[in-house]
Amino acid sequence: MASQPLRVTMIGRRVAPAHGPGGLETAVREQVTEIARAGAQVDLWTEVPRDPRRRVAAEQVFAGRARLHWVPRGPLPLGEARGTVVLDRVTNYPFWARRVSRAIEAPGDVVHVHGLAGLGVAEQRAAGKLGAPLVLTAQGMEEFLGAGLKHLMYAPFRAGMRRIAAHSDRVVVTDRSLIPVVTQTLEISEAKTVVIPNAIHPQAGPEVTDVAAAAAMLRQAGHGPCGVTFVSIGRLEANKGFEVLVAALAAAGADLGDWRWILIGDGPRRATIESAIDDAGIRGRCVLTGRVTDAVKHGLLATADWFVHPTLFEGSSLVTLEAMAHGLPVLGSRAGGLPDKIEVGRSGLLVEPGSAPALAAGLKASCDAPGAQFGARGRAIVEERFSWDRIGPAFLDLYGELAGQDLG
Repeated sequence: MASQPLRVTMIGRRVAPAHGPGGLETAVREQVTEIARAGAQVDLWTEVPRDPRRRVAAEQVFAGRARLHWVPRGPLPLGEARGTVVLDRVTNYPFWARRVSRAIEAPGDVVHVHGLAGLGVAEQRAAGKLGAPLVLTAQGMEEFLGAGLKHLMYAPFRAGMRRIAAHSDRVVVTDRSLIPVVTQTLEISEAKTVVIPNAIHPQAGPEVTDVAAAAAMLRQAGHGPCGVTFVSIGRLEANKGFEVLVAALAAAGADLGDWRWILIGDGPRRATIESAIDDAGIRGRCVLTGRVTDAVKHGLLATADWFVHPTLFEGSSLVTLEAMAHGLPVLGSRAGGLPDKIEVGRSGLLVEPGSAPALAAGLKASCDAPGAQFGARGRAIVEERFSWDRIGPAFLDLYGELAGQDLG
């Protein structure tokens, strides 16, 4: 048994609720909360949000759980306006990461970084100045994909990530199926990796579910009872594959009976997706909700029949776990961490990413699949392998190993 709590320095540029409800932000918040609950002493270093109300909300969330250290944003007014995110991430992000490293006086027993936020401490490690084991979680990895100008502009970001990985003691991979992606893109050996999934609290979504509010939203949109409801959640951007799903729904629609598709989320591709829906002639069967409260989101999940995730590339996908916790069967792409979560023929179906014909075939197959049985198995998978009750201790085991402590 350790004589005193492990001291963990966590560095993440973005964390919920200070910077929004995205997958990365939520994963950082939950990890900090859970390792603190398990007995670690956590110092969380993150960026000052633009909205002071978000700062107050974050301080309330982490009160008694972690000591928050707010680090100012970069010097350039980039990152908020449309089209400037890449510039922000290759200019302000490295600047911010190095500012954090200079501000940390005592790194504790272990330093855990998320993405490029670890650049400064990795450089200190390379110079022999960090004085603590370094752990990197590689979230997403979208910056290593694609081609063209955007891919070229991300070259400094990719170089920074490889530098962090080279000087880390362990690189956390969120799903076993992502090991080849992480090792190849970060140019590290598999021996340096450790698989610790992102997780959820299986009971959390059902506990906040507001079915009445979800039904009211659908009635306002002109939708009443329906034969089969497909639901998708995600930021409306190209890599989520929602336009592929629109094409698949149009192709399969005649074989699906009385169906509708609910898309929860917002983003830069909303107008494009709406145009695709109109061109496909399925506007009356589609509901684009935009951003909704957690209670409404879970209410929509609770009343749906299938969760459809047509992503072209994916990291861990917390939204898929949330849907599975509601007992929903999943039709997903064979991409990112989804193969680690979906047992084909037992909890859902997987198709090749980017293929509208394959996705249309999956939609048709869902009509004959034992949805309730699939959903029950999906719920069990979450409880067995992706619950924070199981994942939180795995992080402490890793930290204890690296810090040379026996956690008993």
